[in-house]
Amino acid sequence: MADNTKLLLAAAAGATAAALLLRKNDEEAPIPSNSKAQIIDGKQIAAQLRNEVKDSVSALKAKHNVAPGLAVVIVGDRQDSAQYVRMKKRAATEAGFHSVDVALPESCTEAEVLDAVARLNTDSSVHGILVQLPLPAHVDEGRVLAAISVDKDADGFAALNVGKLCLRGGEEPSAVACTPVGCLELLERSNVTIAGKRAVVVGRSNIVGMPVAALLQAKDATVTVVHSKTKNISSIVREADIVVAAVGQAQFVKGSWLKPGCVVVDVGTNFIPDSSRKSGRRLVGDVDFESASRVASKITPVPGGVGPMTIASLLKNTLRLAEAAVARTSKPLTRVSSSEQLSRKDTFLAKRSQSPRPASPTSTQVKRLHPVPKDIVISQACTPLPIERVALKAGLRSDEVIPWGRHKAKVDVRAVAARLQDAPDGSLVVVSGINPTPLGEGKSTTTIGVCQALGNCLGKNVVTTIRQPSQGPTFGIKGGAAGGGYSQVIPMEEFNLHMTGDIHAIVAANNLLAAALDARIFHESSQKDEALFNRLVPAKNGKRVPAPSQRARMERLGIKGPALDDAELLSKEDRVRFARLDVDPSTITWNRVLDTCDRFLRRIEVGRGPNERRTAEKYGFASTRETGFDIAVASEIMAVLALASDLDDMRARLGRMAVARSRVDGPHKGAFVTADDVGCAGALTVLMKDALLPTLMQTIEGTPVLVHAGPFANIAHGNSSVVADKCGLKLCGSDGFVVTEAGFGADIGGEKFFDIKCRAGGLKPKCAVVVATVRALKLHGGAPPVVAGKPLPKEYSGEDLEVLGKGCANVAHHVACLSQKFNVRVVVAVNKFATDTPNELQLVREAGLRAGAHYAVVADHWAQGGHGAVDLAEAVVKACAADSTPFRYLYPLSDPVRSKIEAVCSKIYLAGSVTYSDLASSQIDAYEAQGLGGLPICIAKTQYSLSTDPSKKGAPSGHTVNVREVRAAIGAGFLYLLCGDIMTVPGLPTRPGFVDIDLDTANDRVIGLF
Repeated sequence: MADNTKLLLAAAAGATAAALLLRKNDEEAPIPSNSKAQIIDGKQIAAQLRNEVKDSVSALKAKHNVAPGLAVVIVGDRQDSAQYVRMKKRAATEAGFHSVDVALPESCTEAEVLDAVARLNTDSSVHGILVQLPLPAHVDEGRVLAAISVDKDADGFAALNVGKLCLRGGEEPSAVACTPVGCLELLERSNVTIAGKRAVVVGRSNIVGMPVAALLQAKDATVTVVHSKTKNISSIVREADIVVAAVGQAQFVKGSWLKPGCVVVDVGTNFIPDSSRKSGRRLVGDVDFESASRVASKITPVPGGVGPMTIASLLKNTLRLAEAAVARTSKPLTRVSSSEQLSRKDTFLAKRSQSPRPASPTSTQVKRLHPVPKDIVISQACTPLPIERVALKAGLRSDEVIPWGRHKAKVDVRAVAARLQDAPDGSLVVVSGINPTPLGEGKSTTTIGVCQALGNCLGKNVVTTIRQPSQGPTFGIKGGAAGGGYSQVIPMEEFNLHMTGDIHAIVAANNLLAAALDARIFHESSQKDEALFNRLVPAKNGKRVPAPSQRARMERLGIKGPALDDAELLSKEDRVRFARLDVDPSTITWNRVLDTCDRFLRRIEVGRGPNERRTAEKYGFASTRETGFDIAVASEIMAVLALASDLDDMRARLGRMAVARSRVDGPHKGAFVTADDVGCAGALTVLMKDALLPTLMQTIEGTPVLVHAGPFANIAHGNSSVVADKCGLKLCGSDGFVVTEAGFGADIGGEKFFDIKCRAGGLKPKCAVVVATVRALKLHGGAPPVVAGKPLPKEYSGEDLEVLGKGCANVAHHVACLSQKFNVRVVVAVNKFATDTPNELQLVREAGLRAGAHYAVVADHWAQGGHGAVDLAEAVVKACAADSTPFRYLYPLSDPVRSKIEAVCSKIYLAGSVTYSDLASSQIDAYEAQGLGGLPICIAKTQYSLSTDPSKKGAPSGHTVNVREVRAAIGAGFLYLLCGDIMTVPGLPTRPGFVDIDLDTANDRVIGLF
């Protein structure tokens, strides 16, 4: 058995530990001679069970035209195994099963056995797989059994089934080992009460003893497992109401061991010499039947007891698996593509090929309904491919994928990078859009749609890289970010809720740093220099050995020599410099975060606890200060996650994050206080290490998606991670495509993608898609504002070329910026709505082409999935292949900060001038003086307009951008400017999205989510 199976089975013995400690050293009792046990007839009960299975099979055939399929793999020519297989096949045929035999020679390799199992896993006519044991010595039994799909585990040996068997209150296993479940059937069909009884299982094998113990526990028996190391076995067995003997030793359990009136189930099959038999031997069990039958009330014989139940239980297991398979495939809108539709060749290439990517099916089809249902209805109606198959499509190997539930997996990007370090990169495509409107432009939907078209319709290698959504908008007003209609990431509930917990890790890390900072200020304010130093570096064995983070701080302070190994050697002055961060509370910029929209936490006061106040009064400092919460995706840690190139880089960036400044008149003279100074960066890295691994999911058509990071598109740069893009570019190969999405419009997410993300990751995009809709451009052209809860004005549902023509200035500006300022080939995607007229669609296309787009196409991927985006995908392929001047940034990093700001404002925002508050001017001067002037800039402004006034639509020019504050995200690696009224934690509307969200407890389904 596989090691993990053994461990899970061993868990079943946990509940017996206390009983084993209470063993008594009883003397053997005399055997009563005036009683005779009732024989539990296994043959009769097995025949009943097989007849019941046969009736159920007939019903299954009549209703669903499906016959349960049982496949048996046998290796070698052992006569006993061959005889047992023949018995199984005969029983299966009598019950109406479809039988499949796979016979392999003893000389076959382990890989050939695994390939046989893989074929059966992908054969839809097979519902149960059994590998006849034992296997030849050169074949790893555990590995072979682990290869059987848990949905086809007829023997009940899969680790997941064993684990479910051992856990209380969880999901039932799809199958339970045949002999143990046969024992329970014998007891229950013989009217033996199990609940409340004491049961002893003699033997702890993985095949019988441990599963029987778990089954008896599940039936509320008090179970003790005894084995070869147990002392005084007889006295323990004597206390049992039910005894199950499965020790593998002939006549091991004596009648003198038994409690009068107990029930005995004998699992053993042993041969002993018997000269009266022609064969010279006789079959007996693990119980001395003659003596035991005079004590027990009921007993199973050998043969004719447990043996017949094993095959009957195997048939029942296979029937259950077939019924479960039918239930899975009988749901409406079920995906036609499933694991068995991946060809056998593809499956075997995935195991054997040294190429980065196995062959993939050219198309995956989904039944589409009209009118298009709600997003969650579509998502839940589709059966996702097994995540292992999605990994194969992405070119990932099994050791590079870490399963995270049924439909998600983490990707070991370090392993991928090492394997494919010399492989060529694919083409990077970024999807951006016009300035967003309340009507929605469908950037995410377009991103997914074009990937489905590239992968399934054009047969290209493609990987989608998108951000993880915040739960704040999910429960608030915006909704999720999985795409929509027939171009979305599934399961969309898992995509929009929790996913793999990366955002929760950010919340934990961010708030740990905030707590550490406040605690450090409190302790520094209430302790003298010597006491503070002694507590920070306590003496042990006559030395004060600093922690690695403390030693690093000493080195940053310029401390050298032996004191780095023994802080006791520090001078008094250096002790003060080291121990005191001397934070100026008025300069703290580090807020706490949460992943919920909550307007009432924007400004709060902390430090109001009575203990803190009493301490503050005693030592003469203020314990309270005003601070606030941001939404989690606005945390600098999120930006660090998105821009880090690897684990070492993330550790360094986390350490550089500035949380405050020291006092100007103190020992550090107003220097930045960083996470490294607080001593917290190592702990932050530990909390974030798993978050650095992208999450693998799939589109509704089965193409791979890497979901990673989700930085705010205002305060941060609004793009998914560098590591996900780099991983995808290696996986898809030179002829493949990585399609990513930039937040908000091209003026915000697009510009930051090029000037911040591409710089950080050394990325060179070949194509940019600008998404536009007729409705949104009408709003930019002067159509009446859209008010939530009210019908759309008539301008949006009828043809209005004049208004639309004015609004096209917005899409034209974005196209011109991307093509002229960054030298990127641009494709305009006109996301089609049912109300759009041919004239309107053509007008938008012409506007994009006049502005410099290489192509401008209409796409209907929301309603048609990948097939609705084929023209768009072909345009992207052609744009990536076209000759072009090299990609360039908008500004060089060597320019002064104000020059970089003015470059973005004048060239991208069409601003006539830039003004600075006194605070912003002083901050810029200070940053440049401290050597931070070489960082890129990240401007936080409204997304709804090119200007800082959200009411100015279209392409306003000549306006003024006022910079009111400049902050340093040193860890992330940029300066960010606050322009206008930017909220870092949204509020909930009058009718939030959570009003519609609930759980269908009967079917365990989320409802009301978009």
